[in-house]
Amino acid sequence: MPKQARLNGIKSFRCYTIEEAAEVSGVSPRTVRNWASDGLRVMDDTRPALIRGDDLRDHIKTKRESRSTKTKIDTFYCFCCRKERAAAEGMADCEIKDGRAKLTALCETCATVVSKPVAEALITQIALTLDLKITRH
Repeated sequence: MPKQARLNGIKSFRCYTIEEAAEVSGVSPRTVRNWASDGLRVMDDTRPALIRGDDLRDHIKTKRESRSTKTKIDTFYCFCCRKERAAAEGMADCEIKDGRAKLTALCETCATVVSKPVAEALITQIALTLDLKITRH
């Protein structure tokens, strides 16, 4: 099973049973039932229960947006802490390769390695708050 539900096969103007919705989105029927108890609109008046395609797409998109975490330009998302964290001691490494830049640092709380891609144009702005060691390939 994929880690993320597929959107490209869901038709907006079609109604799906729970099993069909699971198949078209690439998740298990149990996941669709969990979504239904979590707020996905289901037409329960009919048997079998039907789910509108546009409701299914909207629910999946809402779930994705609620999981994303926006970080500031000089902070990182730590997967261990599951929070936005600053770089330990304000130091980070910047690796520039083929026009792409990647910042790598240690989490200030748990010392886990954290990284994120950044635009090469923003490096000078990031260098104002972080002590950067820049490496070009």
